[in-house]
Amino acid sequence: MNYDIFVVGDNIADYYQEEKKIYAGGGAYNTAVIAKRLGAKSAYYGVFGTDENAKFLYNTLKKEGVAYPVNDIRKGRNAVAIISREGAKALVEAVDKGVYKNLSINKNVLEIIKNSKIVHSNIYAYFEDYLPKLHYKTRLSFDFSYLRNKEYIKDIIPKVDIAFFSESKEEEDPNEFLNWVSKLGVEIAVLTQGADGVLMKVGDQIIAKEAHPADVVDTLGVGDAFIAAFLNSLIKNEQNYRLALDEGLKSSAKYCKVKGGLGIFQKRDKAPKIYNNVHS
Repeated sequence: MNYDIFVVGDNIADYYQEEKKIYAGGGAYNTAVIAKRLGAKSAYYGVFGTDENAKFLYNTLKKEGVAYPVNDIRKGRNAVAIISREGAKALVEAVDKGVYKNLSINKNVLEIIKNSKIVHSNIYAYFEDYLPKLHYKTRLSFDFSYLRNKEYIKDIIPKVDIAFFSESKEEEDPNEFLNWVSKLGVEIAVLTQGADGVLMKVGDQIIAKEAHPADVVDTLGVGDAFIAAFLNSLIKNEQNYRLALDEGLKSSAKYCKVKGGLGIFQKRDKAPKIYNNVHS
């Protein structure tokens, strides 16, 4: 089976404390689902637990029509996060990865994954060691999120074709940062900046686009919506990077109005316990 977009990485049950609801989420998971909603033939690979949250996430994936050609289900708790709200802004208070502490991908699984037009992953996926095995066999996309560890970026960038970054939590010159990233050899470098729009470095050119107006309900997962639409557009319109930016911004504006990334939830009277908080 060949796929348009194959996403590898995290799936997380996001618990919204004020609402007492678990929302289906996780950066990789969201990207796979939204890509499917946009018409892509998308597939997902990640680690699920065996508890109530894992079943909810796994069943949601099936209902959304996202392919899951290889199972990695491990006995124990699924990854969970505790979310609070500051107006429309979602704040991650704690994350417990549960059984999702590493990936174990054999050659057969890599063969399935590489039969895709684009393979996407992120900094939370533990997928770094597998990138060289896929490089030049498919197009690789990677979400660095807010990360600015220069040694890590210098190590990963030469192994991928498309790099996504979120606006830095610290002060930086965005143009200077994109120029630095571009010199490391990546084909496309994209920096999303929330309400300030997006910048993209292609070749020697930096392209800027304004964000679409939107009544923001929830910020969680908006970046994933951008990535899903951007990649889906590139598959349909090869090399039309400006159109990909427009489609990404359109999707971001749409998902600003959606609670919990995907808008899919289950009620939970009790908050999940956090045994090992890895969020900082």
